[in-house]
Amino acid sequence: DFVPFFYTPGYPALLALLAKLGFGLSFGLARGVSILGTAITLGLLFRIGQREAGWRYGALAAGIYAALFRTNGAFYDLARPDAVFMAILVGAVYVARYRPSLWGAAAAGALFALGFFTKQTVSVFVPATALALFLERGWRPAALLTGVAVGLSAAGIWALNRAHDGWFWTYIFQGHQGHLFYWKNILMEYWRDVLFLAPALLLVPLLWFGHRVPVRILSILLAAHWTYAFVFRARTLDYVPHMYYRELWYEAPRWQILVPPALIAVLLAAHRWRNPVGRLTIRTQPFWLLMFVAGAGASGLNHSTQWAYSNCFMLLSAFGAILIALASRDLMEGTSASRPRWGALVPAALLVQFVAWAYSPAVQTPDDGDRQALARLHARLAQVDGKVFFPAHPFTAYQRDGVVHVHQMGIQDVAFMKGGVKDLAPRLRQGEWGAVVVDEQNRVPGVMGPYYLAERLHYPTAQALRTRTGFLVRPAELWVRQDPAPRPLGPGVSANFEDGAWVGWRTEGAAFGASPSKARRHGMQGHALAQAQGPAQGRLISDPVPAEGAALSLLVGGRGGRTGLRVRQGDAVIAQWPHRSHRGDLTRVRLALPAAAMGQPVTLELYDDDPKGDLWVDDLRWTD
Repeated sequence: DFVPFFYTPGYPALLALLAKLGFGLSFGLARGVSILGTAITLGLLFRIGQREAGWRYGALAAGIYAALFRTNGAFYDLARPDAVFMAILVGAVYVARYRPSLWGAAAAGALFALGFFTKQTVSVFVPATALALFLERGWRPAALLTGVAVGLSAAGIWALNRAHDGWFWTYIFQGHQGHLFYWKNILMEYWRDVLFLAPALLLVPLLWFGHRVPVRILSILLAAHWTYAFVFRARTLDYVPHMYYRELWYEAPRWQILVPPALIAVLLAAHRWRNPVGRLTIRTQPFWLLMFVAGAGASGLNHSTQWAYSNCFMLLSAFGAILIALASRDLMEGTSASRPRWGALVPAALLVQFVAWAYSPAVQTPDDGDRQALARLHARLAQVDGKVFFPAHPFTAYQRDGVVHVHQMGIQDVAFMKGGVKDLAPRLRQGEWGAVVVDEQNRVPGVMGPYYLAERLHYPTAQALRTRTGFLVRPAELWVRQDPAPRPLGPGVSANFEDGAWVGWRTEGAAFGASPSKARRHGMQGHALAQAQGPAQGRLISDPVPAEGAALSLLVGGRGGRTGLRVRQGDAVIAQWPHRSHRGDLTRVRLALPAAAMGQPVTLELYDDDPKGDLWVDDLRWTD
């Protein structure tokens, strides 16, 4: 099913086919396909540079794209369609360029259609490639390429839309149209980000463009716009670290991010000063300028769309790598009649850029903390009775239960369209899953009520089990299917107050009443809870119970002050949690205990000393 993202289904369909052929559906298979796609892209970039300028420039083109791995979000080897899409796209451009027959134009059109069914962004390159063919070879190959690409894409859309009762078009087009488009990004912030993350992608083509298209005002306007982008960033160095900048090894102190673009600009400006327009012989064909413009435009559109990530730069990176390689040949070699002056400034500028792109592969490598956290998560999920709904990481649910379900992005995308996943809420109400795991910064509509927040997952470090690219989150909450059965916290002491009486607890004062409350509160577990409400004040005190964990976890909510919970060991208070929230919903909190208390008897005390305060407590449990 292609519901998880608003992409066309080519990549998951390929994985499904390979799985049916006996390869077995796994992350290894998915990433292997992506790695193969990236290898094909690198091979095509090398071959293009080799055919146009020689093997050294082919190696430069492939090397630039490879060096941009981290800048492009490390998406070259992920279980996503991007790598396969790039291979198909560059392959289509390669065929259009180097197969000058009408058959070649038709084959390129077919590859563009195949690329469309992998990721819709290919649509930007069809008119650009058709224009390039029209300028070089006339209208017939341009029309044939366009007709085949559009015709096959339209036929495929019609067939799939018909087979899926109209939902195919809803997802691949109407869903995307529901995303916000940020004009400030494509007008300024996109160019600012490229200028600071990969300045060579803009500045080397700009230097070459001034010689290839000697209309001075165009180069001046581009230079002025990018200079303003530089100044804009320089004046806002107090920015909150953004996902695009966090992997720069020189990001702190902040002023250092100004150095690479400034140094590259100075080197290339010196080259331009020593080589006025008309002195160099430009051999690179306009075809590659059009592809660069298409790549820059497509990346800009992606960057400016809601929920964009740094994989948006992959299109600019690939076709920028080609143009930089070919432009370097023009700017360095010239001809025997007109040798460039100070040609070494170009490789010097590229060397600065490659140094700036350096990064540590350890950033992408799981460590012992990650592996331990994953083992603990799997051990916790093994305790769940029934299937697990894990929307942020549905493949984990597939590995555990053998069932595929919707991805978190599918939930959020249709929610943004003012809708909801059709059958999610009813299935949650029916308790289809034993537990629901929710990641940081995510929410699952309809989970509260049929499920309760059983645990906030605790990690040893801030980065343990956090994703290394994309949405930088990790599993945060475990919601468990409601079960009103009584559960003990320890011998003779109720943990969830479902017994109908204060089992293992005693009251002081009238605040907590004669028995647990049956009042319904959002977030409660089961049918009963401890409630202190109204002007009465008092205590609810447990019998001594062994502390069987490093912390006490509980559901708590309330209003007002001077209410909360204390943990006592003898007469000493070893931990306490004064309630400060003014929310009526119960939420999960974790109260750490001293290491010396482990295994020792402790007494829990709920207190309400505020005549205007309310307190609700439920589902106490020991945890790590």
